[in-house]
Amino acid sequence: MKNKLTKRLWCFSLVIVMLLGTTAAVFADATDITPGTEMIAVGSSHTDAQRNKVYEYFGVERNGTIPEIIVTNKDERSYLLGHISEAKIGTTSYSSVYIKTTEEGNGLNLTLHNISWLTEDAYVNALTTVGITDADIVIASPISVSGTAALTGIYMAYEKETGEKLDEDAKNVATGELVTTGELSEEIGAEEAAGMINEIKRQSDDLEGMNDTDALNMIRDIADTNNITLSEAQLQKLLSLARSYEKVDLSGVRDRLDEISDKLGTISIDTGGIWNSIKGFFGSIGNWFSGLFD
Repeated sequence: MKNKLTKRLWCFSLVIVMLLGTTAAVFADATDITPGTEMIAVGSSHTDAQRNKVYEYFGVERNGTIPEIIVTNKDERSYLLGHISEAKIGTTSYSSVYIKTTEEGNGLNLTLHNISWLTEDAYVNALTTVGITDADIVIASPISVSGTAALTGIYMAYEKETGEKLDEDAKNVATGELVTTGELSEEIGAEEAAGMINEIKRQSDDLEGMNDTDALNMIRDIADTNNITLSEAQLQKLLSLARSYEKVDLSGVRDRLDEISDKLGTISIDTGGIWNSIKGFFGSIGNWFSGLFD
């Protein structure tokens, strides 16, 4: 049970390679937000006692000094439906998020409480996608939940703070990457899923110029080189994700891929790419998240 939970946590750290690297341009440059800025987004389904409990997890007083955004299930559906199943979204909104931006170079420090589906890494990926690379983050719920309300809250909080709306293509690609990584992590392993997607992203320029048959062969080659067995459905899922990268500018992320830290170790591939720790990846993508706004 513990190993399974650890694996799931690697997923949304390992996936959230990719609400990570994918559409880093979802928001205006998050580095423009003053260090020390605090933001809170809370699920709308709390009782008063439950909300107090969430604030205890946050480690801050519930006195109105920090702006609070309320996230409803309708908000979740608006942001996530079509990418995350209705079963995961559910009909209530409990997970909540506290964000405090820090000085550049401090990295991301995440703490989760009662989040059962989205892992730490997945949130890291999502945060990096929106340009948050230096912040203390607490994601919490008074009861065990999937965590989708908090993900929605992150998007809503940064929209409010930056005054910019999410670019639909960027948001869709980021969320799709997050979900694909999470699903594959449960099917083939967290490291394997994150590594596959990271390498596909690294080679997205080459894949863009290929027809589907050649692109699928490249994805197979990446998997075969690393002794990863993929079903036809999984291959098609990765191909679909690869095609979605064509909608966004990945140049800033691609330049960073070889600098990923080796916390997860190194996996070589035929094309010469290196899969280092997905975790180390998130802190390295910073000033690249502008220009994809409506």
